[in-house]
Amino acid sequence: MENSPGSAQAGSLSLKVTVFNISVLLGVVSLGFIAATAYFASTVHRSQLWFRHIFSWIVYSVAFLFLVGHQGGSNPPFGLCFFQSALIYAVPTYPTLSALAFVADLYIRLSAIIFNKRKIHPSFTKFLVAFPPVVLLAVFIEAMVSVQDPAVVELEGNLLYCHVSSLQPTLVSSYIIIITGIIIFPLEIWIAVMLYRNWRLFRSSSGPDQQLFLTMFVRVVLFTIISMSGVGLSSMSLGAPNGMKPYWTRLVLTIGTFGS
Repeated sequence: MENSPGSAQAGSLSLKVTVFNISVLLGVVSLGFIAATAYFASTVHRSQLWFRHIFSWIVYSVAFLFLVGHQGGSNPPFGLCFFQSALIYAVPTYPTLSALAFVADLYIRLSAIIFNKRKIHPSFTKFLVAFPPVVLLAVFIEAMVSVQDPAVVELEGNLLYCHVSSLQPTLVSSYIIIITGIIIFPLEIWIAVMLYRNWRLFRSSSGPDQQLFLTMFVRVVLFTIISMSGVGLSSMSLGAPNGMKPYWTRLVLTIGTFGS
Protein backbone atom coordinates (compact mmCIF):
# COMPACT_ATOMS: atom_id res chain seq x y z
CA MET A 1 0.00 0.00 0.00
CA GLU A 2 1.38 3.36 -1.02
CA ASN A 3 1.77 6.10 1.54
CA SER A 4 -0.59 9.04 1.14
CA PRO A 5 0.88 12.49 0.40
CA GLY A 6 -0.32 13.65 3.82
CA SER A 7 1.55 10.94 5.70
CA ALA A 8 4.70 11.54 3.66
CA GLN A 9 4.50 15.25 4.43
CA ALA A 10 3.97 14.53 8.13
CA GLY A 11 6.98 12.20 8.13
CA SER A 12 9.15 14.83 6.45
CA LEU A 13 8.05 17.45 8.98
CA SER A 14 8.71 15.09 11.89
CA LEU A 15 12.21 14.40 10.57
CA LYS A 16 12.88 18.12 10.15
CA VAL A 17 11.73 18.84 13.71
CA THR A 18 13.85 15.99 15.10
CA VAL A 19 16.99 17.05 13.24
CA PHE A 20 16.53 20.66 14.28
CA ASN A 21 15.95 19.90 17.96
CA ILE A 22 18.77 17.37 18.23
CA SER A 23 21.20 19.75 16.53
CA VAL A 24 20.29 22.61 18.86
CA LEU A 25 20.50 20.32 21.91
CA LEU A 26 23.93 19.11 20.78
CA GLY A 27 25.02 22.73 20.57
CA VAL A 28 23.82 23.42 24.11
CA VAL A 29 25.45 20.29 25.53
CA SER A 30 28.70 20.86 23.62
CA LEU A 31 28.98 24.46 24.76
CA GLY A 32 28.20 23.44 28.32
CA PHE A 33 30.91 20.78 28.14
CA ILE A 34 33.45 23.29 26.80
CA ALA A 35 32.64 25.79 29.55
CA ALA A 36 32.75 23.11 32.26
CA THR A 37 36.10 21.81 31.00
CA ALA A 38 37.61 25.29 31.05
CA TYR A 39 36.17 26.01 34.49
CA PHE A 40 37.32 22.84 36.24
CA ALA A 41 40.62 22.20 34.41
CA SER A 42 43.56 23.71 36.30
CA THR A 43 45.65 23.98 33.13
CA VAL A 44 43.03 25.93 31.15
CA HIS A 45 42.72 29.66 31.79
CA ARG A 46 39.83 31.67 30.38
CA SER A 47 38.63 35.16 31.20
CA GLN A 48 35.25 36.01 32.65
CA LEU A 49 34.24 37.52 29.31
CA TRP A 50 35.06 34.24 27.56
CA PHE A 51 32.69 32.35 29.85
CA ARG A 52 30.03 35.00 29.32
CA HIS A 53 30.44 34.68 25.57
CA ILE A 54 29.98 30.92 25.69
CA PHE A 55 26.96 31.41 27.95
CA SER A 56 25.44 33.85 25.43
CA TRP A 57 25.52 31.14 22.77
CA ILE A 58 23.87 28.69 25.15
CA VAL A 59 21.08 31.23 25.68
CA TYR A 60 20.83 31.75 21.91
CA SER A 61 20.40 28.02 21.32
CA VAL A 62 17.95 27.46 24.18
CA ALA A 63 15.70 30.21 22.79
CA PHE A 64 14.77 27.93 19.89
CA LEU A 65 13.80 25.02 22.16
CA PHE A 66 10.90 26.61 24.05
CA LEU A 67 8.39 25.15 21.63
CA VAL A 68 9.59 21.54 21.93
CA GLY A 69 6.50 19.35 22.08
CA HIS A 70 4.40 21.90 20.21
CA GLN A 71 6.31 22.06 16.92
CA GLY A 72 4.61 21.00 13.73
CA GLY A 73 1.17 21.85 15.06
CA SER A 74 -1.10 24.75 14.31
CA ASN A 75 -2.07 25.94 17.80
CA PRO A 76 0.80 26.14 20.29
CA PRO A 77 0.03 27.90 23.61
CA PHE A 78 -0.19 31.61 22.86
CA GLY A 79 1.75 32.76 25.93
CA LEU A 80 4.64 30.41 25.16
CA CYS A 81 4.56 31.32 21.47
CA PHE A 82 4.51 35.05 22.26
CA PHE A 83 7.41 34.72 24.71
CA GLN A 84 9.53 32.75 22.24
CA SER A 85 8.76 35.06 19.33
CA ALA A 86 9.99 38.07 21.30
CA LEU A 87 13.03 36.19 22.60
CA ILE A 88 14.27 34.96 19.23
CA TYR A 89 14.15 38.50 17.86
CA ALA A 90 16.18 39.79 20.79
CA VAL A 91 18.60 36.93 21.39
CA PRO A 92 20.85 37.42 18.31
CA THR A 93 22.09 40.65 19.90
CA TYR A 94 23.41 38.78 22.94
CA PRO A 95 26.24 36.69 21.40
CA THR A 96 26.99 39.49 18.94
CA LEU A 97 27.58 42.08 21.65
CA SER A 98 29.34 39.57 23.91
CA ALA A 99 31.72 38.88 21.00
CA LEU A 100 32.42 42.62 20.77
CA ALA A 101 33.10 42.73 24.51
CA PHE A 102 35.44 39.75 24.23
CA VAL A 103 37.37 41.26 21.29
CA ALA A 104 37.64 44.58 23.15
CA ASP A 105 39.08 42.66 26.09
CA LEU A 106 41.60 40.98 23.76
CA TYR A 107 42.62 44.38 22.38
CA ILE A 108 43.26 45.72 25.88
CA ARG A 109 45.20 42.57 26.81
CA LEU A 110 47.36 42.93 23.69
CA SER A 111 48.10 46.56 24.52
CA ALA A 112 49.10 45.47 28.02
CA ILE A 113 51.46 42.81 26.61
CA ILE A 114 53.11 45.00 23.96
CA PHE A 115 53.16 48.42 25.56
CA ASN A 116 53.23 47.37 29.22
CA LYS A 117 50.00 49.23 29.82
CA ARG A 118 47.70 48.61 32.74
CA LYS A 119 45.33 45.72 32.22
CA ILE A 120 41.61 46.24 31.87
CA HIS A 121 40.06 48.12 34.78
CA PRO A 122 37.65 46.02 36.88
CA SER A 123 34.83 48.55 36.43
CA PHE A 124 35.20 48.38 32.64
CA THR A 125 35.13 44.58 32.82
CA LYS A 126 31.85 44.83 34.70
CA PHE A 127 30.51 47.10 31.96
CA LEU A 128 31.55 44.66 29.23
CA VAL A 129 29.91 41.82 31.16
CA ALA A 130 26.65 43.69 31.85
CA PHE A 131 26.13 45.51 28.55
CA PRO A 132 25.12 42.55 26.29
CA PRO A 133 22.39 41.12 28.59
CA VAL A 134 21.02 44.61 29.26
CA VAL A 135 20.62 45.17 25.51
CA LEU A 136 19.09 41.70 25.18
CA LEU A 137 16.50 42.56 27.81
CA ALA A 138 15.76 45.95 26.22
CA VAL A 139 15.23 44.46 22.75
CA PHE A 140 13.13 41.64 24.25
CA ILE A 141 10.83 44.15 25.96
CA GLU A 142 10.67 46.25 22.79
CA ALA A 143 9.69 43.17 20.77
CA MET A 144 6.89 42.34 23.21
CA VAL A 145 5.58 45.91 23.42
CA SER A 146 5.62 46.33 19.63
CA VAL A 147 3.05 43.56 19.18
CA GLN A 148 -0.33 45.29 19.01
CA ASP A 149 -2.26 42.50 17.29
CA PRO A 150 -2.05 38.96 18.76
CA ALA A 151 -2.80 37.56 15.29
CA VAL A 152 0.72 38.43 14.11
CA VAL A 153 2.22 35.92 16.59
CA GLU A 154 2.42 32.62 14.75
CA LEU A 155 4.53 29.61 13.86
CA GLU A 156 7.10 30.30 11.17
CA GLY A 157 6.91 28.51 7.83
CA ASN A 158 8.79 25.39 8.90
CA LEU A 159 6.66 25.08 12.09
CA LEU A 160 9.78 24.91 14.27
CA TYR A 161 9.42 28.05 16.39
CA CYS A 162 7.20 31.10 16.76
CA HIS A 163 7.77 34.51 15.24
CA VAL A 164 5.98 37.79 14.65
CA SER A 165 4.93 38.66 11.12
CA SER A 166 6.24 42.20 11.55
CA LEU A 167 9.49 43.75 10.41
CA GLN A 168 9.97 46.14 13.33
CA PRO A 169 11.63 43.72 15.82
CA THR A 170 13.79 42.34 13.02
CA LEU A 171 14.99 45.80 12.06
CA VAL A 172 15.98 46.65 15.64
CA SER A 173 18.05 43.48 16.04
CA SER A 174 19.52 43.80 12.55
CA TYR A 175 20.65 47.39 13.14
CA ILE A 176 22.36 46.39 16.39
CA ILE A 177 24.10 43.46 14.69
CA ILE A 178 25.21 45.59 11.72
CA ILE A 179 26.58 48.35 13.96
CA THR A 180 28.39 45.76 16.08
CA GLY A 181 29.89 44.18 12.96
CA ILE A 182 31.06 47.59 11.74
CA ILE A 183 32.95 47.92 15.03
CA ILE A 184 34.17 44.38 15.61
CA PHE A 185 35.72 43.52 12.25
CA PRO A 186 37.87 46.69 11.96
CA LEU A 187 38.91 46.15 15.58
CA GLU A 188 40.07 42.63 14.76
CA ILE A 189 41.95 43.96 11.73
CA TRP A 190 43.60 46.58 13.93
CA ILE A 191 44.63 43.90 16.43
CA ALA A 192 46.23 41.95 13.58
CA VAL A 193 48.04 45.11 12.41
CA MET A 194 49.29 45.74 15.95
CA LEU A 195 50.58 42.18 16.16
CA TYR A 196 52.34 42.50 12.80
CA ARG A 197 53.98 45.83 13.64
CA ASN A 198 55.02 44.79 17.13
CA TRP A 199 55.73 41.11 16.58
CA ARG A 200 59.20 41.24 18.12
CA LEU A 201 57.94 42.98 21.22
CA PHE A 202 55.11 40.49 21.45
CA ARG A 203 57.40 37.47 21.12
CA SER A 204 59.95 38.89 23.55
CA SER A 205 57.36 39.33 26.27
CA SER A 206 56.79 36.54 28.73
CA GLY A 207 53.90 35.32 30.79
CA PRO A 208 50.75 33.27 30.35
CA ASP A 209 48.90 36.09 28.54
CA GLN A 210 51.45 36.13 25.74
CA GLN A 211 51.30 32.36 25.30
CA LEU A 212 47.52 32.29 25.24
CA PHE A 213 46.75 35.41 23.24
CA LEU A 214 47.82 34.34 19.74
CA THR A 215 45.85 31.09 19.54
CA MET A 216 42.89 32.74 21.21
CA PHE A 217 42.92 35.63 18.73
CA VAL A 218 43.00 33.31 15.69
CA ARG A 219 40.07 31.34 17.09
CA VAL A 220 38.11 34.50 17.84
CA VAL A 221 38.60 35.85 14.30
CA LEU A 222 37.42 32.60 12.70
CA PHE A 223 34.59 32.32 15.17
CA THR A 224 33.29 35.86 14.66
CA ILE A 225 33.33 35.48 10.87
CA ILE A 226 31.23 32.31 11.11
CA SER A 227 28.96 33.46 13.91
CA MET A 228 28.32 37.01 12.67
CA SER A 229 27.48 35.66 9.20
CA GLY A 230 25.16 33.07 10.70
CA VAL A 231 23.48 35.49 13.08
CA GLY A 232 23.00 37.94 10.24
CA LEU A 233 21.34 35.30 8.06
CA SER A 234 19.29 34.17 11.02
CA SER A 235 18.05 37.67 11.79
CA MET A 236 17.20 38.42 8.17
CA SER A 237 15.31 35.13 7.85
CA LEU A 238 13.01 36.15 10.71
CA GLY A 239 11.48 38.83 8.54
CA ALA A 240 11.46 36.81 5.32
CA PRO A 241 8.37 35.25 3.75
CA ASN A 242 7.37 31.89 5.19
CA GLY A 243 8.90 29.92 2.38
CA MET A 244 12.26 31.61 2.73
CA LYS A 245 13.13 30.94 6.38
CA PRO A 246 16.39 28.94 6.28
CA TYR A 247 16.16 27.11 9.60
CA TRP A 248 19.49 25.51 8.70
CA THR A 249 21.25 28.77 9.64
CA ARG A 250 20.74 27.76 13.27
CA LEU A 251 22.41 24.45 12.55
CA VAL A 252 25.35 26.27 10.95
CA LEU A 253 25.68 28.35 14.09
CA THR A 254 25.57 25.25 16.28
CA ILE A 255 28.33 23.53 14.31
CA GLY A 256 30.41 26.69 13.91
CA THR A 257 30.19 27.56 17.60
CA PHE A 258 31.32 24.15 18.77
CA GLY A 259 34.02 23.90 16.09
CA SER A 260 35.53 27.24 17.06
